[in-house]
Amino acid sequence: LSMGTREQIAVLVRLAFAEMLVEQGHPATVILDDALVFSDDRRINGMFDILIMAARNVQIIVLTCREQLCEGLGGKQLSLHAGSREELVSA
Repeated sequence: LSMGTREQIAVLVRLAFAEMLVEQGHPATVILDDALVFSDDRRINGMFDILIMAARNVQIIVLTCREQLCEGLGGKQLSLHAGSREELVSA
Protein backbone atom coordinates (compact mmCIF):
# COMPACT_ATOMS: atom_id res chain seq x y z
CA LEU A 1 0.00 0.00 0.00
CA SER A 2 1.13 3.57 -0.63
CA MET A 3 2.03 5.85 2.27
CA GLY A 4 -1.13 7.87 1.64
CA THR A 5 -3.34 4.80 1.75
CA ARG A 6 -1.68 3.57 4.95
CA GLU A 7 -2.16 6.88 6.72
CA GLN A 8 -5.80 7.08 5.58
CA ILE A 9 -6.48 3.60 6.96
CA ALA A 10 -4.81 4.57 10.24
CA VAL A 11 -7.06 7.63 10.56
CA LEU A 12 -10.18 5.59 9.74
CA VAL A 13 -9.26 2.98 12.38
CA ARG A 14 -8.75 5.69 15.02
CA LEU A 15 -12.11 7.23 14.13
CA ALA A 16 -13.80 3.83 14.32
CA PHE A 17 -12.38 3.17 17.80
CA ALA A 18 -13.49 6.63 18.93
CA GLU A 19 -17.00 6.02 17.58
CA MET A 20 -17.14 2.71 19.46
CA LEU A 21 -16.16 4.47 22.70
CA VAL A 22 -18.86 7.10 22.19
CA GLU A 23 -21.47 4.42 21.50
CA GLN A 24 -20.53 2.83 24.85
CA GLY A 25 -21.05 6.15 26.62
CA HIS A 26 -17.40 7.18 26.93
CA PRO A 27 -16.04 10.51 25.71
CA ALA A 28 -13.52 10.26 22.90
CA THR A 29 -11.00 12.57 21.29
CA VAL A 30 -8.92 11.85 18.20
CA ILE A 31 -5.72 13.84 17.75
CA LEU A 32 -4.27 13.90 14.25
CA ASP A 33 -0.76 15.33 13.88
CA ASP A 34 -0.28 15.97 10.15
CA ALA A 35 -1.84 12.57 9.62
CA LEU A 36 -2.68 13.06 5.93
CA VAL A 37 0.53 14.53 4.52
CA PHE A 38 0.94 11.80 1.90
CA SER A 39 -2.65 11.99 0.63
CA ASP A 40 -3.35 13.43 -2.81
CA ASP A 41 -5.88 16.26 -3.21
CA ARG A 42 -8.79 14.04 -4.25
CA ARG A 43 -8.36 11.62 -1.38
CA ILE A 44 -7.70 14.29 1.21
CA ASN A 45 -11.02 15.94 0.31
CA GLY A 46 -12.76 12.61 0.85
CA MET A 47 -11.02 12.21 4.20
CA PHE A 48 -12.08 15.73 5.17
CA ASP A 49 -15.71 14.77 4.45
CA ILE A 50 -15.28 11.78 6.77
CA LEU A 51 -13.66 13.92 9.48
CA ILE A 52 -16.51 16.43 9.32
CA MET A 53 -19.07 13.62 9.72
CA ALA A 54 -17.13 12.01 12.57
CA ALA A 55 -16.82 15.36 14.36
CA ARG A 56 -20.55 15.26 15.04
CA ASN A 57 -19.91 12.61 17.71
CA VAL A 58 -16.17 12.71 18.40
CA GLN A 59 -13.88 15.59 19.28
CA ILE A 60 -11.18 15.78 16.61
CA ILE A 61 -8.04 17.86 17.01
CA VAL A 62 -5.98 18.38 13.87
CA LEU A 63 -2.40 19.60 14.25
CA THR A 64 -0.88 20.68 10.97
CA CYS A 65 1.64 22.93 9.29
CA ARG A 66 -0.64 23.05 6.21
CA GLU A 67 -3.02 25.65 7.59
CA GLN A 68 -4.65 26.68 4.29
CA LEU A 69 -5.41 23.10 3.33
CA CYS A 70 -7.33 22.48 6.56
CA GLU A 71 -9.41 25.65 6.46
CA GLY A 72 -12.23 23.70 4.79
CA LEU A 73 -12.65 21.51 7.86
CA GLY A 74 -14.30 24.30 9.80
CA GLY A 75 -13.98 24.28 13.55
CA LYS A 76 -11.94 26.66 15.61
CA GLN A 77 -8.41 27.39 14.47
CA LEU A 78 -5.76 28.04 17.08
CA SER A 79 -2.17 29.00 16.51
CA LEU A 80 0.85 29.25 18.76
CA HIS A 81 3.21 32.19 18.78
CA ALA A 82 6.60 32.40 20.46
CA GLY A 83 6.50 34.35 23.69
CA SER A 84 9.18 36.16 25.60
CA ARG A 85 10.89 34.70 28.64
CA GLU A 86 9.03 37.18 30.85
CA GLU A 87 5.65 36.05 29.50
CA LEU A 88 6.53 32.42 30.16
CA VAL A 89 7.68 33.11 33.72
CA SER A 90 4.55 35.12 34.55
CA ALA A 91 2.30 32.35 33.28
